[in-house]
Amino acid sequence: MNGPVGNGLPLPNSADIVAETGGDSIVDLPRRAYYHHARTEVLELVPPSAHRILDVGCGEGTLGASIRARQSAEVHGVELVPSAAVRARHQLDKVWNSSVEQALPTLPAGYYDCIVAADVLEHLVDPWAVLTALKSKLAPGGSIVSSIPNIQNWGILADLIRGKWEYQNEGILDRTHMRFFTRKSVEELFWTAGLSISSFTTTVRGPGVPRSVLKALARSGLATRELEQDSQTFQFLVVAQHPHPVRTSRVSVVILNWNGKDDTLECLQSVNQMDYPNYEVVVVDNGSADNSVAAIKQRFPDVVLLETGKNLGYAGGNNVGIRYSLANGADYVLILNNDTVVDSQLLRCLVDAGHVIPNAGVLGPANFFCDDPTFIWTIGARRRYEPIPHYEMLGRRTTADSWPASVRMDAIAGSAMLVSGRVLQEIGYLDERFFLCFEELDFCDRANAAGFICVFVPSAKVWHKVGGALGAIDSPLRVYFNTRNRLLWARKNVHLRKRLRLYSHTWRTLRRTLAPPFVIHRESKFALKQYVWAFASWYKNVLRNLGRPRNIAVLFGIRDYALRRFGDCPERIRRINDKWRNATQAERVTRTVL
Repeated sequence: MNGPVGNGLPLPNSADIVAETGGDSIVDLPRRAYYHHARTEVLELVPPSAHRILDVGCGEGTLGASIRARQSAEVHGVELVPSAAVRARHQLDKVWNSSVEQALPTLPAGYYDCIVAADVLEHLVDPWAVLTALKSKLAPGGSIVSSIPNIQNWGILADLIRGKWEYQNEGILDRTHMRFFTRKSVEELFWTAGLSISSFTTTVRGPGVPRSVLKALARSGLATRELEQDSQTFQFLVVAQHPHPVRTSRVSVVILNWNGKDDTLECLQSVNQMDYPNYEVVVVDNGSADNSVAAIKQRFPDVVLLETGKNLGYAGGNNVGIRYSLANGADYVLILNNDTVVDSQLLRCLVDAGHVIPNAGVLGPANFFCDDPTFIWTIGARRRYEPIPHYEMLGRRTTADSWPASVRMDAIAGSAMLVSGRVLQEIGYLDERFFLCFEELDFCDRANAAGFICVFVPSAKVWHKVGGALGAIDSPLRVYFNTRNRLLWARKNVHLRKRLRLYSHTWRTLRRTLAPPFVIHRESKFALKQYVWAFASWYKNVLRNLGRPRNIAVLFGIRDYALRRFGDCPERIRRINDKWRNATQAERVTRTVL
């Protein structure tokens, strides 16, 4: 370690240091070993062609001296510990004796060919902000070289299982570490700073995870690939730079409309104000009967308007727009709900992230509530298997500052997702059998299986009128599509052993609906009368259950999945949903009056 820096690290005890007073003379002082490590593995990553280099956390300047001995270079350093900074001044051209946060305003912008941050970022309160600020100090073509310890090392995990988490003077559990990283979170750290990783290597220390442990974890349903990959990794060595200049990617914004005139017009108004130079807006109308088409043509004549003539659902309608977009040369397609309002920087933030992350197939923004605009509805979803296979939406009722970094997700919400044209060409479009619900989750699963990743981009923002298309969470329409499509999604994307939990849950739901408990009453002395009363009570419960809108939706959903009837729901479900909605609204009015 060259030397820790940052607000999170306390200064050494006054008995161990002598503060610099302006001269270069120093007293021999106790020295932590890592202040004068040579760090040959870091030296190998510094470009020999670099002429202006900044070493953040330079310690006593040992790495900088090695660089100057190898190549002609001007080397600057930042070091928090005064005693180490004084020694570093004998080896480097210039040294800031301060935290990196304090030094940042005085570091020259666009100056350095290479910035080294070896074992530094984990000491900082906000490494994401510091890395972003350091990026602005790079000259064109410059790179940042960093080493970061791996908390997933098996030696650390094995101790943790035994209840040990012992901080030390050096190493992964250095007592001055404030942040801990795995391979994925290291990648996300650099993505958030807008840096493209060109080299990602590791150093190895300690034994790997035993095979018996991996097998036991796999039997319990836990994925073990990442643990097996990095159980011996001690540090990650990263080289990153600005992404290579590219032409401005062409984006097609596809907005689906079905009897949502007012929402669509408001959405288009915000889309027209986006600060991005190369995008086209495509509105697909799914056979609306509310004069939407005429209103859109009048207010937004430059929008490409595609009319399907009938309701093809979310998947089918968006696929019409996707096909048109790819045929007209779109590099990305932004699938956007018509009940959203977008931030002016939305496309720029998402596309920039796509350039930084080469294998990003689907990128999504922070989705805020439209009626409560400071709070997030979701940032994306993670797959869970307990109690049944499902997707859990993350970020609900949190604020923007809760999610400062780009995060890899299992799925992106379909309300706003930027999809790479490469993904669409490789895995195809949305599965139209879903019609509504689960189609974006299935699409993201297929993208992940093809080697692409889904990424939440915190700087991108939309505001969503949640529940517009399907109504409340307990509406019969939503219950029907969720019941049927969850089974279809699981059949396509979930292993049979885990899928059996869903089948068992579905069977229990069906049994509760069709066969409530058969309770025998003991009031009568006559056995026949007891059974007659029990049967009559049971029969009433069955009829009552079958008459409830939610239960009807569940039964139809299970039936249609079993019969492989996909696409739109039966007309009866829509009639039941209309009655349920009217009854619910009447109940709200009555409650308000009372």
